[in-house]
Amino acid sequence: MRFGRAWSGSSRRLTLLFAGVLLIPALTLAGLGLALLKQDRELSAQRAAERRQAAADRVARALEESLAAAEGLLSAGTIPEGAVRITASAAGIRTDPPGRALWAPAPAGSVEVDPQPFAEAERLEFRGSEEKASLLYEQMAGSPRERTRAGALLRLARVNRRAGRIPAALDAYRRLADIDGITLDGTPAGLVARRERCRLLAAAGRPEELKREAAALRHDLSSGRWTLDQFAWLLAAEDVAQWDGSPLEPAPEQQALSEAAEWLWQEWQRGGAAAFPPSGRRAVSAGDVVVTVLWRTASDRVEALAVAPSLVRGWVESASAPAREMGAGLSLADGSGRILFGTSKLSGRGAVRLTSDETHLPWTLTLVAGDSAKETEEFRARRRLLSAGLVAIVIFLAAGSYLLWRLVQRELAVARLQTDFVSAVSHEFRTPLTSLGHFTELLQEKDEPSPGERQAFYSALARNTQRLRRLVESLLDFARMEVGRRPYDLRPVDAGDLAGQVVEEFRKEVEPRGFTVNLDVAASAGHQVEADAGALTHALWNLLDNAVKYSGDARTVWVSVNDHPEGTAISVRDEGLGIPAREQKEIFRKFVRGEHARRLGIQGTGIGLAIVSYIVAAHGGRIDLQSEEGQGSRFTIVVPRGGGKWHAS
Repeated sequence: MRFGRAWSGSSRRLTLLFAGVLLIPALTLAGLGLALLKQDRELSAQRAAERRQAAADRVARALEESLAAAEGLLSAGTIPEGAVRITASAAGIRTDPPGRALWAPAPAGSVEVDPQPFAEAERLEFRGSEEKASLLYEQMAGSPRERTRAGALLRLARVNRRAGRIPAALDAYRRLADIDGITLDGTPAGLVARRERCRLLAAAGRPEELKREAAALRHDLSSGRWTLDQFAWLLAAEDVAQWDGSPLEPAPEQQALSEAAEWLWQEWQRGGAAAFPPSGRRAVSAGDVVVTVLWRTASDRVEALAVAPSLVRGWVESASAPAREMGAGLSLADGSGRILFGTSKLSGRGAVRLTSDETHLPWTLTLVAGDSAKETEEFRARRRLLSAGLVAIVIFLAAGSYLLWRLVQRELAVARLQTDFVSAVSHEFRTPLTSLGHFTELLQEKDEPSPGERQAFYSALARNTQRLRRLVESLLDFARMEVGRRPYDLRPVDAGDLAGQVVEEFRKEVEPRGFTVNLDVAASAGHQVEADAGALTHALWNLLDNAVKYSGDARTVWVSVNDHPEGTAISVRDEGLGIPAREQKEIFRKFVRGEHARRLGIQGTGIGLAIVSYIVAAHGGRIDLQSEEGQGSRFTIVVPRGGGKWHAS
């Protein structure tokens, strides 16, 4: 409901001042809270970065230990799976253990067959004395010297092939295939023997034997039985594919280790051992695979260990425990960015990247904490706590400010109502006092007024005196009612008779102004109630006075007394201005006056209905209001037949 002015100039200034006083601390608190959250977020990010850095350093140290252990195998020791020891020297390339690398440029350690011991037998062979040559070759094939035996078996097989003795030729090649470490025109003797057996079997139309021989050759090539250069190995692989119908593809790891040997030989050719630092580590791209090469130089050779990605992954798995503990992702890459381990998608502001220059490892190590990293959970919990605390403080401050504002507004409203009350009471006093002063002056001016004039003057003086008395008594009663000290003398009273007396007295007040007050008392055995006659009269008089004030152009007021289920109902009805619905609950409060009263300048103190409410409550009854704006109002006092709350004191 609106009463008085919703905002006076002073209340508006007070509200603005109140808002300013509260807003500045609230904004300061919010700013400090946000700054604290920001600082905590930065601290969280910093500590998370420090933990990632520490984890990356621990991973790097563990990898360094693995590399140092591997470097201890450069000269001697058992080479683990996934690695090969390579020695580069003027004699060529040597790999250990055999078979890890499928080929190597300039294989070292092979012994070439000397053709000089076979000169006489070859002279007989090419002059047509093949039988004599065959006997000589057979004798030399029994030599304890492997290179003599290898050269003799190769020539014996040749003689038998020319003579059409295929089984004898195949037998000679079989015996030759068992000899290792001997080369014939740069090709291992065993490889020559197996290839020639396959050719003979193919030419002889013996497919089953050819298939078995091709399978044996495939096995020897795949296992790295012979140290070949890349061209020789690929050429032999093509032959095998032709003979058994399926291609021979080198395993990626074997091919990568072979290409690592190629890289080492190319570096050697640039300047021998002087082309290398005394020791080193490097990630070398071998096709789609990255091989890690560790080396150490001597005066006449370079000893290196080529490590395949499978072995490196094993090292990383062992070293990455600190990263796994914090839910971090880890990757290793060579200098060109090719990935050995992990994924290439590890990036972002939170990534820790350690280059080979920083760690002396042959790789770049990258570590990124995942979204569910454990090290950030404590910071998230603290941020939630800080946020909840800040929100709680803001809510508490806002709620307290709102309640305080409501309290201030209520007090301001009461102060305005009291001011209006004082003004209204002053006006109520001024009107009868003015009339009393006027009639007193008239009596003083006339020496001897006529009996009729004297009677009119005395009646006017009596009415205004009575009006003043009622106003003073109302104020005193209201003061006592508010503090609960108003005594009530409850006695049996006939509500109909009491209403008749009040209406009769009230008519004398209002009939001169053109008002009519109708009374309707329902026929009944009686309307006996226990009431304080004076208080009930006061309440009914106030309702009648309000009905007259707010009748507007209407000039009739109706009073009725009826039986009610709860006792007796006394109603006062008018056809005046009516009361808006929004004001109907407020008008029974002290000092409250309706909008029509303020707009139309209707006189009143604002305590009449409050007094009625107090009196009815003291009698244990209630007051009902039915009203529509512009249609008038009906106030009904329901007084129970039993006693009220207070008795004479």
